[in-house]
Order: sequence, then structure tokens, then C-alpha cells
Amino acid sequence: MFYILSKTFDVLLMPLTMVLIAIVYAMFVKNRTRSRWITGIALFFLYLMSSPILVNEILKGWETKVQPFSDDYQVGVVLTGGIIKKYDYVTKQVWLGKSGDRAIQAFELYRLGRIKKIIISGGEGSFLTNKHTTSENDGIRQYLIYSGVAVEDIIQEPMARNTRDNANFTAKILEDKLETKKCVVITSAFHTPRALGCFRKAGVDAVASPGHYLQENYDIWVDKFFPSEEALVAFYFVWHEMVGFTIYKMMGYL
Repeated sequence: MFYILSKTFDVLLMPLTMVLIAIVYAMFVKNRTRSRWITGIALFFLYLMSSPILVNEILKGWETKVQPFSDDYQVGVVLTGGIIKKYDYVTKQVWLGKSGDRAIQAFELYRLGRIKKIIISGGEGSFLTNKHTTSENDGIRQYLIYSGVAVEDIIQEPMARNTRDNANFTAKILEDKLETKKCVVITSAFHTPRALGCFRKAGVDAVASPGHYLQENYDIWVDKFFPSEEALVAFYFVWHEMVGFTIYKMMGYL
């Protein structure tokens, strides 16, 4: 039930959905002055949500910064979600998705000897049916093997459907199979606050090695004052995460 409700709120509380609802509502308001006010406010917020300068400052305040961790943390946990765009089971070919940097970060930590084992956590569940697939999880595994990670150093956890599941299912693997409560959580920088909260709530001594940063370093010029599609997409990600963080906090998952 929580999975269905969270996905429903996820859609309704997204930026463009709220702007669309406001504009449609304004079309049916009989008071023309009020209708114009509602439309104007909706368009103003749409501008704010697509402002490169404002969105970048929000990202800088929200995304987790890179922090060093000790050699006691030998296990890296990669959280699925947009890492693999497509995985062909026949040819074993892998295409990385928008958050493919998560898999790259995991490999780099392994290559440098910072972690010895990699857990891939996450599966794909259908919103309307009980169908469950593991193509992304399998694709990440294949990518890591191609990159040079030993097969025996990869553990798959394909059942998690959300961040809370990631934490709870991984906690059991850490305790039962690897005899540790320490791990490095490897996920997108904007997702790291919620992920760390869930893992620590599950009793895991977790640190972060964030990847897939959305914030940018640039000189402010005239073009940065105009709305941008890229900024709107970045705002969608961080707003989605802020909503998720708030809901998880209210539910006691953090």
C-alpha cells in the first residue's frame, strides 16, 4: 500500500503536474481577476523551477559533498535507479542510463582498493501488477564484470522496490553473509540524504560516496537568467527527492 500511495503522491506533487493543475483550475474560475492571478503565479513558479541560477543554488545546498571514509568500510552498496538504460541478455551488451555514474563510482572504488565487495540493491516492480524484473540489476552486474570486478565480489539483491527496502534487505546481507554492519552507500548525490537516513535507521553504519552530481560550476552570464529545460529537469530530481525525504521522515523511515 505504501508503494502505491508513494507513487501516487509522487506524480501529484511534481512541479509540472502542480502547474498544470493550477492552470486548468484557473480556466474554470469564473472570476477573471482571480483566474489571471492563479495563472500568473503558476507561470512565475514555473520560471523559478527552470531558473539555472536558483536551481543550481538549491542543488549545492541539498546534494551531499564527497567525504573521505576509513578502510574499515570494505563493502560498497550500489542503489539501482536509472543506471542502466538497456541490457541485452543475448549479446550481454549494456547501455548506461542517466545515473550510470553510480556504477562507475562503484568500479572506481573497487579498482582503487577502497572496497572489496559490491552489493547491487534494487529490482523493478510494476505499479499495477505483481510483475518483478531484474534487468537493471543484472545489467549493472554485467557492466562491473566487463570493467574488471571479480564475479565472486558481486552480490545481487534484486527485490528492493524503494530506498527503505534497499536499506533493510542490504542490512540482512551485510550481517548474514559478510558479517559486518559497515558499508559505503553509492547513489546519486541528490538521493544520498534519504539513502543514508534509511540505512542508519536499519542499523547499518553507513557512509556515502555520492555520484551523478547535478550541480554545475559556471560563470554567471546573461543566459543564466533565462529559463532552461536542463534546470527544470534538475529541479524535478531534487524536488522529487525533497518530497520523498519528507514523506519518509513522516513515516518514521529515517
